[in-house]
Amino acid sequence: MLGKILCIIGLSAGLPLGCLAQVSEATKQSIVTGKGLNVPRSGVFWTTPTENSGVVGDFYIDSLWRKGHVKLMKPVAQVGGLESDSIAGIDIRYNVLNDELELLADVAKKDIRVIRGSQLKSFKSNGDLGTVEYINLADHDPKGELKGFGAVLASGKLTLVKAFKTKITKPNYNPGFGTGEKNTIVRISSDYYLLTPSGAEKVSLSKKSFLPLMSDKKVAVEQYTKERNLDFKDETQVAALVQFYNSK
Repeated sequence: MLGKILCIIGLSAGLPLGCLAQVSEATKQSIVTGKGLNVPRSGVFWTTPTENSGVVGDFYIDSLWRKGHVKLMKPVAQVGGLESDSIAGIDIRYNVLNDELELLADVAKKDIRVIRGSQLKSFKSNGDLGTVEYINLADHDPKGELKGFGAVLASGKLTLVKAFKTKITKPNYNPGFGTGEKNTIVRISSDYYLLTPSGAEKVSLSKKSFLPLMSDKKVAVEQYTKERNLDFKDETQVAALVQFYNSK
């Protein structure tokens, strides 16, 4: 694991992917300790995650480290002149507040590196219920209004995503009475979007919100919902409906 991460982090020091076996031990040590990596030279990696003093609460979609696969916005050079935009077999977790994907480089040393969200096209995380793909919402919004990442619930002509965002409550401490909260409180919330080649449509989990967007297959969709007595407040059932629509 560490060997893979070292190889990846070498990009920030100007080294091509896969070349650590060809550099000196001193250079390897410099990479693993983060020396000289305090600025994202390659535009991809930082040394450590952004610190948030005085901020407490929920920061992650999933706070556990999960095995994952990363797809970058742009390919990076490898040894032999080849390029790759993918990194596989790494431990990751996504910080919604900072829009950073954290990579666990060394468990014992608690060495964490990050990839900024703007450099990521997507990532896949292997959780308790299987593999979930998260896509960069900005990459699917021609208006440039969306940001962050959303979990893909159904994909095809219509892609249903659950987009994660932070809800922030500012400190309200009153020193005169000694009451209130001194810290900024962060909570994770979510919205739903239907993505099409032409853009993104915000939707709610309701019949009124979804059916008009499937009007070109109205008869089949209405029959599907009626036969299954579909509960539009259940995202799993709605995702199945979108997948059914895509199959027609």
